[in-house]
Amino acid sequence: MGRDFDDRYSVMYNPYLQNLRDYPVKLIVDIHSHCNGRCTICPYPRLAPKQTQGTMAWDLYTAIMDEFAELGQQHSFQPQLTYCYMGEPFLAENLSRYVSYAIKNDVEVYLNTNAAAMTSKQIETLLACGFDGKFHLSVHGITPAVYERIMGLEFAPTMANIHYLLENYDQTKICIRGVDDGWPTGEKQRWMDYWAPYSVKLEYLPPISRCGSVKRLLPNKIRQSNQTRLYGCRLHHPLVEMVILFDGQAVMCCQDMARKIIWGNVAQLGITGVWSSPTRKKTVDLLYSGKPISKAFLCARCEQALGPAGLFQSMIQTAWKKLRSPHKILQR
Repeated sequence: MGRDFDDRYSVMYNPYLQNLRDYPVKLIVDIHSHCNGRCTICPYPRLAPKQTQGTMAWDLYTAIMDEFAELGQQHSFQPQLTYCYMGEPFLAENLSRYVSYAIKNDVEVYLNTNAAAMTSKQIETLLACGFDGKFHLSVHGITPAVYERIMGLEFAPTMANIHYLLENYDQTKICIRGVDDGWPTGEKQRWMDYWAPYSVKLEYLPPISRCGSVKRLLPNKIRQSNQTRLYGCRLHHPLVEMVILFDGQAVMCCQDMARKIIWGNVAQLGITGVWSSPTRKKTVDLLYSGKPISKAFLCARCEQALGPAGLFQSMIQTAWKKLRSPHKILQR
C-alpha cells in the first residue's frame, strides 16, 4: 500500500494507520441528494433547505465509475459502491441504470434504503439488471406509531415493500437496522421478535449526532471539553472511503452531513487527484496526529473519533490478534 503521511506516524504507534493507501476502496456517490424521510436521528430535514441539492450528471457518474474500476484493476482490490449518504437511492429516476453501469465495470454495489420508495416494480427492475448485492434497510421501530414518529414515513406501505423483498430475494443478503431514538419499553424486544422468523441480519443501534449536526444527540463528554487529542476514526472512513456529492465535491466522510470539510472536486481532479489533495492530507493528518486540537475541528465532534482511551484499546486488540495469528504479515 502507498503511504500518505510522514513516517512519524508508524503503525506501531497507531495501528489504525495500517489502512493507509493512495486510493479509496469504497465510494459513496450521491447520484442525487433527495430524501423522502424525515428521520429524527438525521440532520437532513434541517440541512437540506440550506444546501444546494441536485442530481449527478450521467457523464460525471460514468467517469467516476471508469476511474474507480481502473483503480481496482491496478491495485487488485474489489471496488465497493453505495449511493446517497444523506438521500434515498430509490428516488432516482432510473436506479437500475446506475447500478448496471457499475456492475458492468466490476464494481460491487450495495444499497442503503428506508424502503419507502422500494416498490415491487423497482425491486424487479433492479434484479433484472443483475444486482445481487446487499440491502441495508433502515427500520427504526416496529410499532407503527414509533416507526412513523422517528422516520416520518408511512409504516404499512413501507413494510409491504420490505416483505416483497423478503419473499423475492436472498434474505441472508438483507440487513435490518433499527436505531433506538426513545423507543418505549418493550419496543426493542418487539422489533427483534418481528424479524426473528427471517434469515436477515439485525443491527440494533444507538443514535449518533453526525458530528454534532443533530445537537441533542451529541454526548455530554464531547460537549464539555474545548480541546481534545484524536488518533483516528474507529471505522477508518477517511482512510478507505470517499463520499462524492452530486456535483462532484468530496466531503470528509459519511458523517459530514453539514459539508464542513471539502477535500476537492472529483469532476475537476478525479478520484486520485482529490485523494492526494492538500486539503485531504491536512485534515486526515490532523485526525491522526494525537496533538491537542480544538472542538471546532469536525472530527472532534464525532462519536467515531478515537481518543487516547480508544487508541489504547485498539492497540491491545491489535496485539491480541497478532498473538493469535503470529505468522500473519501486515500488508503495507
